[in-house]
Amino acid sequence: MTRKNYTLIVILLLLSPIIGSAQYKLRPAFTGLADFNKPIEMVHADDGTNRLFILQQGGIIYVINNSPSVTVKKIFLNLTSKVSQGSEGSEIGLLGIAFHPDYENNRYFYVSYTFDTIVGGFNTYRSRIARYTASSSNPDSALASSESIILTQPQPYSNHNGGKVAFGPDGYLYISFGDGGSGGDPQGNGQNRATLLGKILRINIDSAGGGKQYSIPVTNPYYGNGSGYKEEIYSYG
Repeated sequence: MTRKNYTLIVILLLLSPIIGSAQYKLRPAFTGLADFNKPIEMVHADDGTNRLFILQQGGIIYVINNSPSVTVKKIFLNLTSKVSQGSEGSEIGLLGIAFHPDYENNRYFYVSYTFDTIVGGFNTYRSRIARYTASSSNPDSALASSESIILTQPQPYSNHNGGKVAFGPDGYLYISFGDGGSGGDPQGNGQNRATLLGKILRINIDSAGGGKQYSIPVTNPYYGNGSGYKEEIYSYG
């Protein structure tokens, strides 16, 4: 018996009690709902309503009651005319959503999406973080006219666009734009602290300053630096 086979047998023996006593099973959820088209994220608003919000990459956000017997999905916000529309397997479109920690009172939520723009006669992409507001009269609907643009980032390629946004326990908004695309980070964005690409960013969206729609937390590692590094950077590499 080779050393490799012996090691594999030992690992299987160690895992067998765990495998044999697994207490979790996968089963379909919300079987009464019609299928979603390219769903990429499901989140809750933490507002005490027990609702779930489902993003479709093409630009629609649905809201459903968090119940196994639910049969109705409502359109919370339709951004299909605004976001990039890619083919199967593409990495553009509506990519993330985060509800403000005080959403129950201010009705603010934030989305991350890519959109098309023409530069020098060529179609290129940009990533955007935008704030929207839910309706005060209909909590299952957001106001499409309420968009407030927080941050826009050019994307050199159509892939590796990141897109995840989330609020941390510190109340700040964390953002990822991906490394810019292509393969192997050819522009070296991951190590270049003068760009927002290839980083985890952290901003304070509850205040504004420096001509921006947000402010920089003073505890960010490059806050106030004199080297030209982006102050929004929280982590890189």
